[in-house]
Amino acid sequence: MAALFSPLFRVALRAPSRRCVPGLSVVTQHRPLSNDAETSSKRMGWMIKLRPEHKEEYIRYHTAVWPGVLATIRECNISNYSIFLRDDLLFGYFEYSGTNIKADLAKMRKCPETQKWFTLIKPMLQPLDNLKEDEDWWAMMDEVFHTD
Repeated sequence: MAALFSPLFRVALRAPSRRCVPGLSVVTQHRPLSNDAETSSKRMGWMIKLRPEHKEEYIRYHTAVWPGVLATIRECNISNYSIFLRDDLLFGYFEYSGTNIKADLAKMRKCPETQKWFTLIKPMLQPLDNLKEDEDWWAMMDEVFHTD
């Protein structure tokens, strides 16, 4: 039965500073979006809990994300970023097209406007109980299926 599944590739990249940026410590399995190494993107998924008392506030902030935060996300080679909510569980999805996610995430952490955003948002979130040793906030998910 194991032969039915193609192998997944492991990428273990951790942000240099733990707990600095919620959800931006990346350890995941991925498959390239493209066979072209120059334009290859990786699909990333992660989960975290939303503290119920902050639901309306979290949604309100995310209906009008600050332009500087959005620009920084794009500058860090992150695209097609979505966050979904069900009850108290957030699921985030994005595509990373850069070549050095550690450097891009460090760049994101240095942005003063993004730092202010994280200061507002982080207290609204609660990490899952089953974080892996190399995860510091958001719990990364393994991609097990994809079709175009």
